[in-house]
Amino acid sequence: MKITIDVRTPDVTIVRRALQTEIESSPYTKTKTSLTVKDEMLTIEIETADMRALRGTFNSYMNWLITVLESLSL
Repeated sequence: MKITIDVRTPDVTIVRRALQTEIESSPYTKTKTSLTVKDEMLTIEIETADMRALRGTFNSYMNWLITVLESLSL
């Protein structure tokens, strides 16, 4: 199973760096997460065979993403 999230933002580099930190520090191994950037588009791909892990990881990334984007808009 895989979820792809596309986010368009002029601050794509800052958002990617913030989320990359979460990927690198996560001890969780049930999911594979990747970030790619093209122009002002950040693509987050989450892949796993476990539906619960997919839902949990998706929720975590959405919360981190919302936090980063709200912080940038202050």
